[in-house]
Amino acid sequence: MRRPNNRRIPQIVAILTAASLIAVTAAARGLPSRSEGTSGSVERTPTRAVATIAAGAAPIHPSTASAPAANDPQIDLCATDGTVTLPGGVTAPIWGFVQKGSAADCSDVAGTATVPGGPVLDVNENDLVNLNVTNALPGGRTISIEVPGMNIDPASTPEVPAGGTATVTFTATSPGTYLYQSVGDDERQTAMGLFGALIVRPNTSGQAYDDPASAYDVEAPLVLSAIDPGFNAHPDSFDMHNYQATYWLINGKAYPQTDPVHAAAGQRVLLRYVNAGYDNTTMMLLGMHEHVIARDAAPLGHPFDADAETIPAGATEDAIASVPAGSGALPNGFPLYNRQLNLANGAPTDSGSPGGMMTFIKSP
Repeated sequence: MRRPNNRRIPQIVAILTAASLIAVTAAARGLPSRSEGTSGSVERTPTRAVATIAAGAAPIHPSTASAPAANDPQIDLCATDGTVTLPGGVTAPIWGFVQKGSAADCSDVAGTATVPGGPVLDVNENDLVNLNVTNALPGGRTISIEVPGMNIDPASTPEVPAGGTATVTFTATSPGTYLYQSVGDDERQTAMGLFGALIVRPNTSGQAYDDPASAYDVEAPLVLSAIDPGFNAHPDSFDMHNYQATYWLINGKAYPQTDPVHAAAGQRVLLRYVNAGYDNTTMMLLGMHEHVIARDAAPLGHPFDADAETIPAGATEDAIASVPAGSGALPNGFPLYNRQLNLANGAPTDSGSPGGMMTFIKSP
C-alpha cells in the first residue's frame, strides 16, 4: 500500500530556518522557478569517488571465482533476520539481504541483517548477472525476488523457498540506478527491509550514463526507507491499513546519525536516490539545485534543475548537484532533507527535532 504522508511539524520548520539554513538559502536568492507538472518538482532553468554516505558496507562487486565458463558475474546473498536500534534506544526486528559467507545454509551470517536491508550491488553495463539468493529467514516463508527495470531470464527462479537457494539472471543492458527487493507476503518483506540498491555502470568511467553530461566527481547512493516499529514487531498479523512510519532513514540512519556527503567546491555530486519506502518522498536541497538527469534508470530527454523533487515509492532517480564556491564557510553544509518534514525520530511529541530523513553535503 502506497500512501503519501502530509504531516506538518511546525517545530521542525522553525529549526530548519535557523541561522545556518538561512545562510544557505541566501546562496540561491534571485533565481526564477516553475513547477514540474505532476512530479512535485520545483524547476530552475539552468573521477568517481564513493561518498561516505554510501549504504552500509562498500558496494559488492560480482565475483567470478566460482563463475561458469563464460565468466558471468556471480553475486551471492543470504536473506536473514536482524535487529536495528533506532534513535531513543527503540529496537525493531528486521529482515535483510547480506553477503553470503562460507556456510551454504547462511548459518554463519544468521541474525546479521542491517538497514538498508541489502548491500549496494555494483555491476557493469552488459554484464550477465547471476544473483544467487539463499533464503535463511525464520518462519518457513518463501521470498520473491524482483529487480524492476531488468529483463529477468525466463529460466530464472525468483521464488526462493525456505532454506533453499535460487538464481535470478539478467543482463545489465542499461546503466543507471535500480532497486532490488523481495515482494513476498504482499510486500511485507520489502517493508521489513528486504531491499537494496543496484548500480549498473556505463562503459565510460566517471559517468552515470553514456552521455558525457552525466559526469560526476563524487557519488552518493541514498537509499530512502522508513520503519513502523509496530509493524516490524508483528509483520505477519499487523493490519497494513494502520501502517504509520515514525522513523525515516537515509541509508539506514536517522539524523543526527546520518552520514554527510563530502565534496569540495566545484565538484559534481551524483545523488542516486532509491526510494524503498511506502511513501512518495520529496527530497529538498537548500543552497544548491539538483540537476535531475534520470528517473528509473532512464535518462531524461530534457534534464532540469530542481529545489525539491518527488521520488515515488519504489522508484529511483539520479540527480547531479554542483557544490558552489565558498561552501567551506558554511558550518553544517547544504541541508538535504525530506520536504514532507518527516524529520522527527519516533512520534513528534516523543523526541527532539530535527531528526529523521536529513543529511548535509559538506565541503571537506
